[in-house]
Amino acid sequence: MNHSLRKLGLWFAALTVVACGGGGTAAAPKSPPRPVKLVTASTAELPDKAAVSGVLAAQEELVLGLEVAGRLATLAVDVGDVVAADAAIATLAPAEFELTVLRAEAQLTATLARLGPLANAGLDTLDVDATPPVREAQAVVVEVTLRRDRIASMVQERVQSAADLEAAAATLAVAESRLQRARDEVRTWLAESQLRRVELQQARKRQLDSAIKAPWAGRVGARHATAGQVLTAGSPVVTLLRVHPLRLRLRVPDRLAMGIEIGQAVEFTVDGGALTLHQGRVVRTGAAIERGDRTRLVEVEVQNPDHALLPGAFCRAHIVTAAAVARLMVPRTAVLTFAGVDRVFTVEPGPDGQLRAKGQIVEIGRTVGDLVEVLTGLKLGVNVVREATGLAAGVVVLVAE
Repeated sequence: MNHSLRKLGLWFAALTVVACGGGGTAAAPKSPPRPVKLVTASTAELPDKAAVSGVLAAQEELVLGLEVAGRLATLAVDVGDVVAADAAIATLAPAEFELTVLRAEAQLTATLARLGPLANAGLDTLDVDATPPVREAQAVVVEVTLRRDRIASMVQERVQSAADLEAAAATLAVAESRLQRARDEVRTWLAESQLRRVELQQARKRQLDSAIKAPWAGRVGARHATAGQVLTAGSPVVTLLRVHPLRLRLRVPDRLAMGIEIGQAVEFTVDGGALTLHQGRVVRTGAAIERGDRTRLVEVEVQNPDHALLPGAFCRAHIVTAAAVARLMVPRTAVLTFAGVDRVFTVEPGPDGQLRAKGQIVEIGRTVGDLVEVLTGLKLGVNVVREATGLAAGVVVLVAE
């Protein structure tokens, strides 16, 4: 349809030229000459750019919750607040967690007391045979062994009977069994001490888990709880957004996707705000073309130290895909668009010697500030009318200095 409109515009322009005698031979107007200013078509260094659109997103979005259950005692932030890394966000009521730690410490102390003073040097290096219960059992074994040996010598001398020796041997076996039981009991106490130590570490961890700190600097995107509320483990408290830097997610059409590379510069403006030009750089590209809309995801890293840019904002962007080259440029006001046809006006003398406007059809490209790129229809160095609004071919003009 655009092609048909263009042909219609060209046909209309041709009729206009014929009706006006080629744009410079119309009959002398009754109105006075129109003052115009001329400007020379010049070049400007412009890079190749791919025009796309996208949405700003937070670098990270994290829902913070508590690993343990309890009553929420404090909530130090609210929606929109800026928080620093490691800043306190929320805490549960501390009494229950403090009591749990004290109970675990007491249980560990009671277990270590069974092992004697050697336990203070460390459980990992504790010598089982050096503990009081084992040393006591060892002393009994030594005493019973000496008694058996004396009875054995006396039996050889026929002073005592063999029955006395058998009784002494039985007593020694009992003493050795008690020694082994003492060692096993100490090892059990060691294992229990290790268990109590783990329980103490768990109690201290639960105490630490009863508070939330910001893992990184950011802003609060949402609040999900209120101080005084009883929370279960895992309940969300706040949503934290990392907004410096931001991600600009662009959807690049497949016809342009192959020209996008990591490191390319990106310029963009944000809808709904001032026409401020922001900068970024391509840091990630999608691994495939989406089948649904035939686009490729491109992510741009955007610095946002003052938090002026907000996640969720719609953006219009240009990805710089090639280095700057010379482009023919004229002021935007020099281009007049009618019926889908763009034209500029030059000034030439007519048959009657008066200067008249002459329309010249052009194809325009990008707009950069107050200038517009001319792709075809105009040569470098040609003077065109600066203000083309309301101008028509054949109008008598007066060139102002």
